[in-house]
Amino acid sequence: MAVRIRSLVTSGPVVVPLSTGTTVRLSPGQVSDDMPDVEVANNAKVDKLRRQGLIDVETAEEAEASAEMADQPAAEPAGEPAAESAAHPEGPEGDPDDESRPRSRKRTRSSG
Repeated sequence: MAVRIRSLVTSGPVVVPLSTGTTVRLSPGQVSDDMPDVEVANNAKVDKLRRQGLIDVETAEEAEASAEMADQPAAEPAGEPAAESAAHPEGPEGDPDDESRPRSRKRTRSSG
C-alpha cells in the first residue's frame, strides 16, 4: 500500500529518515510523493516525528479522498451576490485588480 508524508510544520524544513536509509526533505505544508508503506512501518524516528506533531502519514487513498473534497466548490447561499464580484469591483478602466497594484511614482530631484 502506498503512503504519503505531509509536513505539519509552519516554518523551516523537516527531514524524515526512511527505513531504507534514504531521507525525505519536506517544506512546510508539502506532501511527499507516493512511497511503499514499509518505508514508515516500524520506524521509530517516523513515529517520534508523528508524536511531536511535525508530520502526518496518510495512505494514498486517504490523500486522494481529501483532495477531492477540497476541489469541490462550496454552494453559495441563494439571494446573496457572488463573492467574486463583490470583492473585486471594477475600476474606471474596467480592470478589477487596479486597486491591488502599487502605483508607480515619479522620481523628483530634491533641490539643495
